[in-house]
Amino acid sequence: MDTINISSNLYDYTVDIVDDFRKILQGFRSTTVYVIDKKVYELYQDAFLSLEPEKIYFVEASEHQKNMDTVLDLISFWQKLGVRKEWKAVCIGGGITQDLTTIASNLFLRNIEWYFFPTTLLSMCDSCIGGKSGINLGTYKNQIGVFYPPRKIFIDVGFLRTLSEDDYLNGWGELLKFSLTEDVSFYEELKEEKDYIPCKRIAGYIYKGLMVKKRIIEEDEFESDLRRVLNYGHTFGHALESYTDNEIPHGKGVIWGIDVANYIACREGLISRDVYEDVHSLIGNAFLQERIEIEDPEALFEIIRTDKKVRGNVMNFALPDALGHLIVYPVKIDQALKDLFLAYIEETNEDNNN
Repeated sequence: MDTINISSNLYDYTVDIVDDFRKILQGFRSTTVYVIDKKVYELYQDAFLSLEPEKIYFVEASEHQKNMDTVLDLISFWQKLGVRKEWKAVCIGGGITQDLTTIASNLFLRNIEWYFFPTTLLSMCDSCIGGKSGINLGTYKNQIGVFYPPRKIFIDVGFLRTLSEDDYLNGWGELLKFSLTEDVSFYEELKEEKDYIPCKRIAGYIYKGLMVKKRIIEEDEFESDLRRVLNYGHTFGHALESYTDNEIPHGKGVIWGIDVANYIACREGLISRDVYEDVHSLIGNAFLQERIEIEDPEALFEIIRTDKKVRGNVMNFALPDALGHLIVYPVKIDQALKDLFLAYIEETNEDNNN
């Protein structure tokens, strides 16, 4: 069993890569409540036979349910059960289930301990560490959130066997991000991979991705400076999710957002055209083979203006200045940026039509 130790200003915690999540699950006491993705429960019902059904809160894991109404419903569920401060919450699911559990656990009784079994590639390779959570406010993504990491994370890659191709692809967006964050050899390894879905070497990639994120969050846990590089691809990706009313899921949005960010970095002179084309080619061949249609790019750009990272009229973008290295780069949200964005849409539309 591989273990990653995470140092935090709140409390230290661990990630254990395990062979069978069932054995771990059986070790929790009766003073435990469970928050489980309904689809995961249906796929693995036999694994949950030892749990008390009345202590399970089921989550419909959709962006439309990732809001304060669901958080309050979960808290009310715990309150009616008589949950006390010393009880534990166990979350089993992907990022949406994680976000809801994080915020509810942090708010209820001024916080109860929670534990996480991520079941998607996205949550295994990225969101499970760092403690950052977010829920939506209306149509705007992640406007409400807290920093509150789980006490322990248990990763069983066996869950990935039942993952859809789209959900698998969502996780690759974050792994691509990490490979471009600080280690060009990681990127080159991903580029040489022959089987992305499913991937026999996925446990190793998850470990490498988490180690990249661990180094960043331990230096800048609460996103004051360095951690902002982890937003690479997310500004444009989140805007695309909102623009499509979440028809395009998070991971695909991030991959597309990385391509936009790289284009801007290229036009700003931070990276060469060859570097941009190298990553653009990998994205098109391996991850975004289907065309993303942007019928109203000006409306999409207006969503970017509402991003919570905008200060005044400036946003600090995470942009590459070399393969395997990112910087925080301030950009004015003005006509010049809009023109760059529209140029990207026009250029990629031409690529797709050829």
